[in-house]
Amino acid sequence: MNAIEKAIGVEAHWLMGRVMPRRFLGEVRKHLHHVAPDRENELIDAIRARAEEIADADEDMATDGPSKGALAIGAVVLAAFEKLVPLFDGDEKRTIRYLQHAMSPVLKRPYDMTFSTLNKQDHALDKIEKTCRVMVKLYPAHFEFDFQRPEPGLFEMNVKRCFWRDFFGRHDATAVTTVMCAFDVNFMKAIDPAVSGLRAERTSLLSLGDSECRFAVLETDDPLDGYSDALETRFVDETEGKG
Repeated sequence: MNAIEKAIGVEAHWLMGRVMPRRFLGEVRKHLHHVAPDRENELIDAIRARAEEIADADEDMATDGPSKGALAIGAVVLAAFEKLVPLFDGDEKRTIRYLQHAMSPVLKRPYDMTFSTLNKQDHALDKIEKTCRVMVKLYPAHFEFDFQRPEPGLFEMNVKRCFWRDFFGRHDATAVTTVMCAFDVNFMKAIDPAVSGLRAERTSLLSLGDSECRFAVLETDDPLDGYSDALETRFVDETEGKG
């Protein structure tokens, strides 16, 4: 591992292991302050304590710097799910949908800054591909990515294996993986077709039982042709009846 790869590992550990859990819990705290102000601190402390238990039990998954951070935020999300279900009257699906909502703004600003800048540059699709190839180095080696350019106006990033899908799966909580999927919406929203002539889409997800997560960025002539996401269109139907 060279110096750059080591630096990326340290940054990923800090981003996923510290920044994301703190901001995610900040969003959760807002809800608790509204619905259970007398238990706000108690529940946040319980989530943190449970997250530590989960991370310790799944320490075998932390095989590199990025995976240590990924385990930290995954453990916090799973702990939040377990502790908040009673506040949603035992409705696991509603709890997950709320946690998706809480996760979505966690990394909004850095995604906006990165991809909004690319929107305004020539050869935006090439630059988005290059950025995605660099950004995946922030993720654990456990992930398997496949990049494709099936045609000049189309870039695909396919995720064949996902750390969080496997982490939540070992806890019989595969649907909770979609909470981690929610922050990817920031990447898709940040690509503005009115500026770049590009739009983003996610057509399949491992967390919904598909064989891969397929992200695509493609050319469009419609300035109002915004992103589309299978998570938004399929989650309720896919989880119906699964508890």
